[in-house]
Amino acid sequence: MFKIGSPKYLVARLNRKFERSIRDFNPPLTPFAILGLIYYSLFYFPWLLPLGAKGGAGDESLILRLIAIFLCLGLLLRKKWPENAQKWLPVYWYITLIYCLPFFFTFMFLLSPSAELRLMAFSSIIFWLVLLVDLASAFILLFVGMVAAAGVFWLEKGYYPTTPYIFNIFAVYIVFLILIAFLVKNKKKLETEKKLRTAEAVGSGIAHEMRTPLSAIIMGIEGAKKYFPVFIDTYQLARRNNLEGVKNIPTKRFEVLSTLFDDIEREAKFGNVFIDMLLCNVKQDVYEQNSVEMLTIGDCIHKALQRYSFAEEKENFIHWDDNHDFYFMGSAELIEYVLLNLLKNALYQIEKASKGEIFVWQTEGRNFNILHFKDTATGMSEEIKETLFQQHMGDKSNRVGLGLAFCARVMQAVGGRIECHSLENEFSEFLLYFPKIKGL
Repeated sequence: MFKIGSPKYLVARLNRKFERSIRDFNPPLTPFAILGLIYYSLFYFPWLLPLGAKGGAGDESLILRLIAIFLCLGLLLRKKWPENAQKWLPVYWYITLIYCLPFFFTFMFLLSPSAELRLMAFSSIIFWLVLLVDLASAFILLFVGMVAAAGVFWLEKGYYPTTPYIFNIFAVYIVFLILIAFLVKNKKKLETEKKLRTAEAVGSGIAHEMRTPLSAIIMGIEGAKKYFPVFIDTYQLARRNNLEGVKNIPTKRFEVLSTLFDDIEREAKFGNVFIDMLLCNVKQDVYEQNSVEMLTIGDCIHKALQRYSFAEEKENFIHWDDNHDFYFMGSAELIEYVLLNLLKNALYQIEKASKGEIFVWQTEGRNFNILHFKDTATGMSEEIKETLFQQHMGDKSNRVGLGLAFCARVMQAVGGRIECHSLENEFSEFLLYFPKIKGL
């Protein structure tokens, strides 16, 4: 285990961040490695780029190209790395990007800033960075690569080109990158909104189709429950009097039958609740459609627990200490859905781990009242915690997805926030901060 603050710990933490970026961005590692091998090897030779051409290959550094070739070759053969080395692929990928794009092309440009070919190659790194990594990483990689190239140039040549032309070129490209970044960010935002609108439309259609049979089931069960006890009593009376022709029902099966309609009704009602939760999670204007009023957290928790329709054994997992109730301003429906989301996730983790309980209690802070929601099931890793409240479809085993992003949006809407404290394989505790109402 690395000590916090040690170089190995910092590198490991960076590696986790890079790994998450690779997972989210899914860059084409193999095509990049192949293109790099082609460019850095073949384009060195004079029959591909004449020595006399402006910015030609004659004055380029063979050593720099060999390093780039070695990095690209390592990237291409990454699947053959030793198992212990595989985990460091994200760091290796970012090092390769820094060297092969901003560092290499900036250095070549500084060698001959008036060469048109090198100027074109230097300009292409901006597009490559925006395509291959997220925007924040693109800025960082460009800055680090350019500074490193300028430093190596100064160490090798003993001087640094100070002509206004070079600085103007750098300034233009940095501004250009910023403009591209904003365009890409806006495009990504529009794509996300489009996906959410599609999910909302599809969800509404599915909800409509599902509610009809669920309503029919609930109505049928409510009617059957009125008369089913008559059949139960009749069967028991017939068995006691040993009437001929009455088939025996095993005791365990009979116990199941006696509660069958209650179980079906509970699941059907929860199906409706679950549909409401899904629709709330994808609707963007849900906050405008819900009125804000003064509420008590105890009343919201009580209604959420009633609404969830637990199986008897699952209800025993929950321990609620309601000693410190408090008032807050918000939407009762939205807060109930937040609590239902947390309940659903916690019970899923308990069932998955075959262990754990849920503890709910309230405390008072200086400016906020805090609702604590803790389960002692699987916990979560630091990597999962960092993406916990991001709005995207994810693996439920990682507690990531629309549900927790919805919880974060609701808490922001009431002027508060949601945090998560967790220890892997031990517990996960969500803290919901509600602003205090002045005068209370």
